[in-house]
Amino acid sequence: MNLDNAQILIDIFNNVDLYMLIFVRMIGFIIFMPVIGGNNGIAMVKIGLAMALSGIIFASGNVTEVVYVNSIMGYFMLILKEFFVGAIISYIVFFVFNTVYFTGHMTDQQIGYSMANIFDPMTNTQVPITGNLYYFAICALFIINRGHHMVISTIFYSYKSLPIGKAYILGNDGLIFGIINIMVEFFKIGFLFALPIIGTILVMDITLGVLVRAVPKMNVFAVGMPLKVIAGLSALWIIIPVISEMYYTIYNLISELILNSIKVMIP
Repeated sequence: MNLDNAQILIDIFNNVDLYMLIFVRMIGFIIFMPVIGGNNGIAMVKIGLAMALSGIIFASGNVTEVVYVNSIMGYFMLILKEFFVGAIISYIVFFVFNTVYFTGHMTDQQIGYSMANIFDPMTNTQVPITGNLYYFAICALFIINRGHHMVISTIFYSYKSLPIGKAYILGNDGLIFGIINIMVEFFKIGFLFALPIIGTILVMDITLGVLVRAVPKMNVFAVGMPLKVIAGLSALWIIIPVISEMYYTIYNLISELILNSIKVMIP
């Protein structure tokens, strides 16, 4: 260990209260992050990652001092505030990523896969098969295109815009309207990318309705269900290249929403 690293460790031990506040924001940031958040990954690895990132931020000089009420309750309230700042930033990423599950749910309902869901260990819920395909594709593109670097850089520079203890959270109307805006974008993007398959199946349903009128003895269930599955999978195969466009839409939305959330929390 060289002298610089030893000096950093000494500074951390001398300012352990400051380091813990940085660490708490990092833990809140990692807890909802896609790929590594939730029940995914090893807990000790996530804690180690949070400690390493906190050490880097501490050594960068972005955080030099913190002012709080000199009591256990004052420090505890500051810990809660810092945790929520990190959690809000990471939850935006988590929520926007979950738009693909909404897209997959609408797609599976049209194709007929809605009864064959998969258990997601991160949210402890059942997720659609197509949504799971979209999710892993988006996660792979996110890592390949270094989207995680953007998110980590955002939390890194958030200490300049939102110094420790200065975030405005309780009673923040701008933050509430920001959450509503995230929900609106969630449904808009999810429906937009599910629209091609919904349109394909709608055309198929109209065609089957005309055939039933023309041939009343035709068993529409025996003929219609396999055709809907074939048509849905064919449409899914055609729009697979559009996943990259979905990724860039999600990436830009994440960048915009994170910056807006940080701005509205600035007092």
